[in-house]
Amino acid sequence: MARATAFVGGLVLGVVLGTAVMVSHADPASANIQAAAEEANVEPSELLAAMDSTGIGDPFRYLRAVGELSPLAALPSRPASSPTAPAVANARVECIIRVESRGDPSARNRSGASGLGQFLPGTWASTPQGRAGYSVFNAAANRAAIAWMLSVGRAREFDAVRFYGC
Repeated sequence: MARATAFVGGLVLGVVLGTAVMVSHADPASANIQAAAEEANVEPSELLAAMDSTGIGDPFRYLRAVGELSPLAALPSRPASSPTAPAVANARVECIIRVESRGDPSARNRSGASGLGQFLPGTWASTPQGRAGYSVFNAAANRAAIAWMLSVGRAREFDAVRFYGC
């Protein structure tokens, strides 16, 4: 029964991808999607469609970004002389939060911008967190959305980046 389910799941993934490739356990990409979907208790086809819509190619990274999986444990710290990419990204997220909302997750602006990153409603709706239905006032979702925007090249949508050098 499990093999039949895996085959049907693989066939659905093949159709979603627009290919006629049969998925097997030897295919690391499909196995990764299947494993991530099972861990988050979501349908593999829905996960794949969500990943395609955001451009995030790693299913575990996508699921962590939208809050479906818990974040990875922090890496051991390195000397300040050699910052890691995650440390730099986290510092940038925190800089944006300081400038945009002064760290207040319930911050609102007359322009309609809200939350830690001062997201306009349309911008929030375009993030994986917004599409997943998270509130713009959810601090964890807001941080993840800021990090996602930085990772996909949308940093200049924040005034903190354009005018304050975050």
